[in-house]
Amino acid sequence: MNWRRTGAAAVLAAGALLFGAAGAAAQVAGGSVVKGFRLPEYDEEGRLVQQLYGETATFLEDGIIQLTGLKIEVFSRGEVAARIYSPECAYDPDRKRAASKEHIRIITEQAVLTGDGFAWNGTNEQFQIFKNAKVTLAAGLDAGLLEGPDAAEEPADTPAEPEPEE
Repeated sequence: MNWRRTGAAAVLAAGALLFGAAGAAAQVAGGSVVKGFRLPEYDEEGRLVQQLYGETATFLEDGIIQLTGLKIEVFSRGEVAARIYSPECAYDPDRKRAASKEHIRIITEQAVLTGDGFAWNGTNEQFQIFKNAKVTLAAGLDAGLLEGPDAAEEPADTPAEPEPEE
């Protein structure tokens, strides 16, 4: 879905979701719902930092935004460095906090983190997974460290492998 077609409500929702714009959230009436949104965030140099996707964003009377079908892509050097998925999340733009009792899955090149229930505090950059937290590291990650301090270097008296005959 083209995010430009979602109209002014989607722009306000997107701004409230990522930038904690309490003023923008206040402009969206309680009970309003934005469906099928995508919100990119760029740094000062115009590089893509992250994209937030969602099936729905429901603005509640107390300023909380209820998100469903959450997917966040975090970028580093122009490429996706991590993807975060959760079926549901409540976001408080005024307090810069998000929480859910639902499953969370965070995928990076080197690890996958999963669990049930989470909280994020944007003020102190703290992220917690409450139950069934699991970290799966990529196969071979730091495997050289298990072999000992000199394992990365070949011994000097090891003969070179012979060249294959043609």
